[in-house]
Order: sequence, then C-alpha cells, then structure tokens
Amino acid sequence: MNPPRTRIKIGVGLQILSGVIIYLLLNHLAFIHYERFDFSRSQKFALASQTKSVLKEFKQPLKIIIVCSPTFVSPAAGLLPDLRNLMTEFLFNKRENLLVEYVDPTRNLTRAEDLKTKYNLSRIDDLIILEHDGSHRLANILDTGEFDFSMIPHGGAPVLLAFRGEQTLTTSMLQLLNPDTETVAFLQGHGEPDPLRQLSTFTKAIEEQNARIQLLSLASSDTVPPEVTAIVIAAAKSDLDERESAVLSAWLRSGGRMLVLLDPNATTPNLHSMLATAGIIPQDDRVLRVIQLPFATGILRDVTGQVLQDAEITRRLEGINILFPGATQSLTFDSELSEKDKIRIRPLVKPAEEFWGETNYAPNQPEGVQYEDGIDHGQPLVIAASADRNAVEDDRVKVQSSRLIVIGTSQFAFDASLTPQALDLLVGSINSLINRSAVSGITPKTSIRFLLQLTDEQLSQLALIVLIAMPSASAFLGFIVWFRRRV
Repeated sequence: MNPPRTRIKIGVGLQILSGVIIYLLLNHLAFIHYERFDFSRSQKFALASQTKSVLKEFKQPLKIIIVCSPTFVSPAAGLLPDLRNLMTEFLFNKRENLLVEYVDPTRNLTRAEDLKTKYNLSRIDDLIILEHDGSHRLANILDTGEFDFSMIPHGGAPVLLAFRGEQTLTTSMLQLLNPDTETVAFLQGHGEPDPLRQLSTFTKAIEEQNARIQLLSLASSDTVPPEVTAIVIAAAKSDLDERESAVLSAWLRSGGRMLVLLDPNATTPNLHSMLATAGIIPQDDRVLRVIQLPFATGILRDVTGQVLQDAEITRRLEGINILFPGATQSLTFDSELSEKDKIRIRPLVKPAEEFWGETNYAPNQPEGVQYEDGIDHGQPLVIAASADRNAVEDDRVKVQSSRLIVIGTSQFAFDASLTPQALDLLVGSINSLINRSAVSGITPKTSIRFLLQLTDEQLSQLALIVLIAMPSASAFLGFIVWFRRRV
C-alpha cells in the first residue's frame, strides 16, 4: 500500500508545484504585458501619445519634484490631487529612470531649504521642478489649472474649470530635451490672418512645443532671417510678388522648411508656381459631394478627411478623421520633376470616398452639380501632401533636407473652426519641420470640468432609487436566501 500512496503524494505535489509555477508565470506576464483603459468622460487619466513619446526620449534619469503644501487653503493645493493622478500615469508609462518626489514646504523645512539653495530659488512653494542630466526647468503649479475667480469678491472660493497639468509638464520636458528654442515665422503682408489673434490656439500649441512665434514680412528684405527654422503661409488672400516668390523658393531649395495652408478662393498664381517647383500642384477645383435631403439634393462642401500613414508626420494619427470646413481644393503631383530633382512626395490626407474635385464650382448653379468623368477630378484625391528634397526613404535617418507641407484649405486652422484632431495634424506638421518628429503625435488635451445639471424631478427619482429601491432590493434578496435555507 505504501508505494501507491507515495506515488499519489508525489503526483499531488507535482500538481501543486505546477499550479504555483503557472500562477507565477501568468502574474509575471501580466506585470510586463498589460493594457490600461480610461473610460472617464474627459479622458482625465489617459496620457496623450506625444507625452508618451517625450517620456521615452529621456535616456538619463528624469526627476520631478512637486513642492506644495496640501494643508494651505490655496488654488495650488486644490490641484495637488490631479497632479498626483498625473504622476501615477507618468510612472505607469515610464517605469525606469523616473523619480517623483513630493515636498511639503511647511513640514519638511530642511528639504525645502535644500531645494531653494540647489536651484537658486527666491521662493519655494507651489513649484514643479524637473531635473535631467544636470539641467532643470521650473513650472508654476497654478499654471496647470484654469480657474474662475469671480466668486472671490463674494466670499466664495476659486472654481477649477480645467486641468492643464499634462500640457505644462510636456512643454517643460520638451525644453529639457531641446534647450534651443526654434523659431516658426508666419508670413505677413498678403492678407493673412493675425496668427496671435485668429490662430491663437495653433500658435499657443506651437509655443508648447518649445518654439517661438515670429511675424515675417519680406516687403523690404531679400533674405529669410537666419534664426527662422520654419515658415508658415496661412490663408494668403493676395499673391506673392515675383521677388518674394524667388526669395522663398531659394530658401526652400537650400534646406528651408515650410507649411502652406491655401485659401482656395484667393487668386495666387505666384504662390502656386512656387509650390509647383517642389512638385506639388494645387488644382483649380473644389472638393465636395452631394447629399440627399428630405425634399432636395444638397451640396456638402465641408470635407471629411482621412489621415494616411505614408509619412512620419501622420503615422501616429492613422485612422483619424478630420473635418475641413469651407472651401477645399485638391492637390496633384509632378512625378517627372520629383524623379528628376529627387523630391519625395507623399500624400498625407485624402477626402472620403464620396467626395470629388468639382471643376465647375461657381456658386448658385441652377442645374446643380454632379461628377463628370474626364472633366472633374475623381478619386483618388489628395488634400494634404509633403515634399522632401534630397531626403532618404527611411524617416528614422535624419538628414538636412528641405521640406514642404501643403494643405488645400485653411479655414480649419482658425480658432472658430479648429478641432482637436486638426490641431494634432498641424502640430505634427510643425514638429516635422523643426526636426522633432520623434516627439510628435496626438497632443495633450485640457481636462475640462463639467457640472451635472439635474432637475428637481430627477433628484427626487435619484433619491427614491438610492434611499428606497436599492435597500429594498437587498432586503428582498436577503429574505429569499433566508427562506430557502429555512426550507
């Protein structure tokens, strides 16, 4: 009898050991390979892809020190819980070479004085200190929040409207990675909008990439200033003169970088000719489609664009649709010129399948519009493209080459029309022009606070459910369990 019992004990022992090993292996795999999802309405706990890319760029240890007292009655103290949640996400996405420290200057006086001396600070409260490879950047905690202070004169407290912690820290990390500030110049003098007023969301996003905005006029200059890294031509209403066109063409050929947002309603032959020398030709059409309304056929001129993944600029935006309101014209390419001058042209955005390029686009046509094969421009259409002169095939290999990005519309970039998806495309384009493609991607979004407005009837129904219905249901289930056990 002993040998069988021994074999049974050995078998049971091996089964237990196998179960323990499988349990440990599964936990190890789950620790390494896991997915986290944020189902909150504002996506408060989800980091943007750009923030994740920036965190990966730090090869040396990154230290983040948050100096704030949670016991002080101040707006900064109210932001501390959101900052802690944000730091938790940072630690989840970068487990190595990231150290987060919280310092209460009212309780840890010695540590606060050490920081004040080390970083030569005049004050040591409500600060975020980022240190990397001997360099550091400072951010004010109050800059991570947008407040409504209207109730303070009436004895109320500030109300937090939005949390901008991720944007603030991503900007500071970009400054650590790229201490040199690049200059992005907006061309003026041709009816372009004021970028600091009408394109303020776009220009603010550029500054958050550690770049400086500059207004550029070539009316009295024959050269582009040497500090300019990239030029933006946005919605020019009038044409460039021949001298300006020659200056910009020469600068572009010599390694310049340029983003052009076309106004399809403007007559700008010199601007179009300059773009054609880089292989991108704007077509004289309007991208549109027809839609069936209940009692008529309508013309839809607001274009739904689909982002392509052919270039590093748009690879992280693959599958995202962008709405381009207003007039949009399509682009075509000069394949012979691109082959001759070694220009690599890549489409970035195409309209949805239902759209076409209408060449007879005069408004208020009594007979309406319809696609005419051989006259209109059919699919495949392109409404945004890039042209790289003397570039290599692999985007990961960085060489000094000229780059032109053209988008066949401009209204989408104005503050009144700009969507988060369109902003991601614009910021990704700017980052590619200033050689920061590695840290481009979907930019951080502001976490907006909202109030849940309930009527008196809805509050009564909620109270009825919470105070009566739910306890009654629990009591009823308990009674059923008790009754069945009695039987």
